Amino acid sequence: MIVRTRPAFASFDSVDRMFDQLTRSLRTSPGTPVVDAAWVDGALQLTVDLPGTPEDAIHVDVAGRTLTVAVETDHLQWSRSIRLGAALDSEQVSARYVHGRLTVTVAPAPAAAKRSIALDTTAPAAPAIEAREAHEEEPPSES
Repeated sequence: MIVRTRPAFASFDSVDRMFDQLTRSLRTSPGTPVVDAAWVDGALQLTVDLPGTPEDAIHVDVAGRTLTVAVETDHLQWSRSIRLGAALDSEQVSARYVHGRLTVTVAPAPAAAKRSIALDTTAPAAPAIEAREAHEEEPPSES
């Protein structure tokens, strides 16, 4: 049997690529908010500068594993959604808006605890299926 293992945070690489694509696409439109993403102590930290935007115009939502940041004012309607990978805990999301800068932090998912699995050594309820050679014929049935 071959068993392959990956580092605990292997999925961060794909998330990093996704954020690189996201931030490149945001930088192409002047006046559009730019999302910067960084890993800080294992947590994902998104930063969006929104100077002059009232706090009630900013919405941060999580639905399942999708995080959405949205802004709706008279002059700006903008939103970005990202899918949170398994390495991130969608239940542990915080958002802070201070001096025109929105910071959204998604905590890393807790590592699964090691546990031992007990072996079941009881006989199965049904008899085991016996293997036959392919060239063996079925015995004639008694009718």
